[in-house]
Amino acid sequence: MKNSGNGLLGAALIGVGLGLTAVGVALVIPACTNWSLGLLDEAVRRGRDTLNSGMETAASVAGNLSGRAQKKFSEASKTARHHTVKAATAVENAARQVREHAAS
Repeated sequence: MKNSGNGLLGAALIGVGLGLTAVGVALVIPACTNWSLGLLDEAVRRGRDTLNSGMETAASVAGNLSGRAQKKFSEASKTARHHTVKAATAVENAARQVREHAAS
């Protein structure tokens, strides 16, 4: 008899837990949806404000990126030329040493 009572009490508690879970999900889903829509609305508003202000247009963003890329490529080119000159000098020195050693 006591086992049956405990079983019924356990089943009732499981039912209450499932009910509370359903209520929790029913409350969380709208809150998450509202939060997500708020973030999306904020992002759209920022984008609209940026475009309306005239400070950042697609052309200016592309121009800025192009300028940065050109600067990086110029720096990389200078570095590559510098390393190439160093490597060529090292090869010339090694060749001279080989010639001198072969001549001796």
